Amino acid sequence: MKVRSTFDFRGETFCYESDVDLPPYIDDIDLFLQQLPSRIAQQNQLDVISYKFEMLESSEIEVIHFDSRIDAAEIVLPMPVEAFLERYQQIGSDAYLQDIAQKHQLNWNDKTAKALKAAYRLGKSQQPKATPPINHPWF
Repeated sequence: MKVRSTFDFRGETFCYESDVDLPPYIDDIDLFLQQLPSRIAQQNQLDVISYKFEMLESSEIEVIHFDSRIDAAEIVLPMPVEAFLERYQQIGSDAYLQDIAQKHQLNWNDKTAKALKAAYRLGKSQQPKATPPINHPWF
């Protein structure tokens, strides 16, 4: 997905865009959102120990483009990244499961497909949260 953050700082308007890999499922949305400003800063050669970075962290980040199996008509861009990820979590797994069902020539309304979908959701609900990696530049 492509994200953008625009903010004013010392009389100038700054706009940073970044390409971020969008995994099929995000285990910890809060961790993903916490790491997003650092990813944007890294791709834009922005020092993480600067006022610009602090402004980036406190400004709204929006999704302006994405490539996925999700039908683009279901998501209207630009959209705040928090809202996008919430929507992506709601409909993303169905899009990937439908793709798997098509590859294996299953009818999506078939009992087997429904069972696979239920098993997938159960597995995701029982999966432990990943421990956050230390990504601070001082460590």
